[in-house]
Amino acid sequence: MLKKILLLLMVMLAFVKPIFSMEQDSCIQIILQKDKVSFDEAAHQICERKSIGDIRFAAAILEKRLYKNQTIALTKYKGNDDYVPVFSTTSTGFSKDRIQEVKLSRKQRLAFSSLSKYCNLISAKPEVRIMGYQLLISKGMLSDAPIVNAFIKEELDEKVRLSAQSALMGIMLRSDDLRDQDEALLQMAKSRSGIFVNALKDYAELNAEDAGRAEKANSIIRYIHRKEVFVNFIQNLFSGISLGSILLLVALGLSIIYGLGGVINMSHGEFVMIGAYTTFCMQQIFIAAFPPVWFDFFYIMSIPFAFITSGLMGLLIERLIIKHLYGRPLESLLATWGVSLMLIQLCRTIFGDVTAVKAPSFLNGGIEVIEGLMLPYNRLFIIGLTAFMVVITYLVFNKSRLGLKIRSVTQNRNMSSCVGINTKQIDSLTFMLGSGLAGVAGCAMTLIGNVVPDMGQTFIVDSFLVVVTGGVGKLVGTIVSAMGIGVLSKIFEFFFQAVYGKVVMLGIIIIFLQFKPKGLFPDKGRHSDDD
Repeated sequence: MLKKILLLLMVMLAFVKPIFSMEQDSCIQIILQKDKVSFDEAAHQICERKSIGDIRFAAAILEKRLYKNQTIALTKYKGNDDYVPVFSTTSTGFSKDRIQEVKLSRKQRLAFSSLSKYCNLISAKPEVRIMGYQLLISKGMLSDAPIVNAFIKEELDEKVRLSAQSALMGIMLRSDDLRDQDEALLQMAKSRSGIFVNALKDYAELNAEDAGRAEKANSIIRYIHRKEVFVNFIQNLFSGISLGSILLLVALGLSIIYGLGGVINMSHGEFVMIGAYTTFCMQQIFIAAFPPVWFDFFYIMSIPFAFITSGLMGLLIERLIIKHLYGRPLESLLATWGVSLMLIQLCRTIFGDVTAVKAPSFLNGGIEVIEGLMLPYNRLFIIGLTAFMVVITYLVFNKSRLGLKIRSVTQNRNMSSCVGINTKQIDSLTFMLGSGLAGVAGCAMTLIGNVVPDMGQTFIVDSFLVVVTGGVGKLVGTIVSAMGIGVLSKIFEFFFQAVYGKVVMLGIIIIFLQFKPKGLFPDKGRHSDDD
């Protein structure tokens, strides 16, 4: 009879053990029950084991999010109210009525501080896990290698796994085995990642007496620095093209308006602002009137509406004020400056000081060309939008009857009037087109910054520099000048501080205009004879 009972107990234990697994670990239970007698010893054993489950358990303790349901350790993460088992990746739907918070004293929590450096490795956010592995590259010890290996086996995100492998290389560089060191140096040389620089510097200092190994580490550092210089150059070149695209969109309309009527339009930046606020209003309309799944379409709809709204506002101002000021640069400068101040204050009264547009989901993120070089989708979109608007502008001005009339009036207003062209109508349409292009620029700028009443003032000076340097009324000159100023500004900012870079840029433009006062492509219109 006794043998049958023992056999029955063994069978029951065989089924019960998998169910309880780590939850019935005596050390874990001592912590959950807050057994003061055995607490320190249990905490010491957990810190010594360093399993992934133990690290999750320690993180829950250190971050004050440890709970229990009888003998099962639970936790919950920021932004999620669901309780999940610490030693499992799936929730089994625990009743909140039976869940208790495990409150430990500061002294008890500090008993797990040796595992704190691993807490980032279990974060739900990939970027936090990457940051945790990068810290281990320069600060990790040989004893960390097993746990990093364990995390690599469980990691599903490719970028995080690469970071974990990089951390393992940094740790193996501290190995006493020269073969491990050589393998780590080889992998670092192949990667040429900047995250290895500090670890390689420490290695070179520790092996200063071994000239061969120190030189090998220093040579990898030099390779990494050369790669960083190349990446920074490409990044600055891309940023310059992006800045040049925005300048081009703003300056395109300004160049057309000044080329036609000789009007110095200081309110041109406010048409940029109007385009930005049109985008903001379109966003609010989609939030209020359309299902969330349609939200991303607001930005696509905003582009034509920004053009139309800014264009109509430009037409109104041209009919009321600008039409009396053609050929009078000084008076037009003062009048449009006053219009600028009025529009800024009007928008500040209606919308307040700061609003923002949320970029559509398809413009989040970017293309990682190589490690350390990310090309954001929003800036690529701005470059593409600029190219599209340049092509449309070229077709309108060079392949249409309207463009032919605009070029005719620009070159000789009196003769154009004699052959039957309504010059006043052309003036209005051209001003509307120029203002509409500025509105599209404002729509694009919402992707990279806030919408504020004086946002147009940021680019108005640089836009005038683009127009003057490229040649008034010349599309090719405006393109070349905008890209040149954008790229050179970023290059000078790389070598100097931003303020000094701007000073250098202005100095170069001043010197350039001394030799070519009419810009790269001189205007052939009616006010080219003013000299």
